[in-house]
Amino acid sequence: SKLWLVEELKKLDINLGTIFLCAGWYATLATMLFESKINVNKIRSFDIDKSCINIAEIFNKPWFVDNWKFKAITQDIMDIDYDTHVWQFWSNKNNRMSKPISDKPDTIINTSCEHIQKFDEWYNKIPKGKLVILQGNDYFELIEHINCSADQDSFSEKAPMEKTFYLGTLDLDRYKRFMK
Repeated sequence: SKLWLVEELKKLDINLGTIFLCAGWYATLATMLFESKINVNKIRSFDIDKSCINIAEIFNKPWFVDNWKFKAITQDIMDIDYDTHVWQFWSNKNNRMSKPISDKPDTIINTSCEHIQKFDEWYNKIPKGKLVILQGNDYFELIEHINCSADQDSFSEKAPMEKTFYLGTLDLDRYKRFMK
């Protein structure tokens, strides 16, 4: 499903600028975006699971060590300011919290919408004018899938957008994946 996202973005040929990857997990999507030559300035991957940071930064090491074009942050996506976000991280090297760092996202990506309990509340935090890319599914069988959609139309209705560049369904073996 992440390859599908990258392939559809290539067709649009737009500058994604600074990306906030929400619920980014191991940030394999970041690796795919950087390697695809899609126009990206930097990517910040946010996940509530603190075990994701080290793995995400290993997957994205070339961009992590390149002036932090990539950085993983442990944070609940409900606590992010999607206009201009200030964040910090623990520095093992300096044994202290970093100075506050500020990023202003141009693009918000969430490929885990089925996991977002208060999806409306989260989605309403995103200011108008941001490029938003969302994926979800109809895989109701998993207990952690608390925000599934019955079909592409119901998925789309959850996220009204001023302009839709793409809306589609990817048929997989056990379920369907939706992207807007």
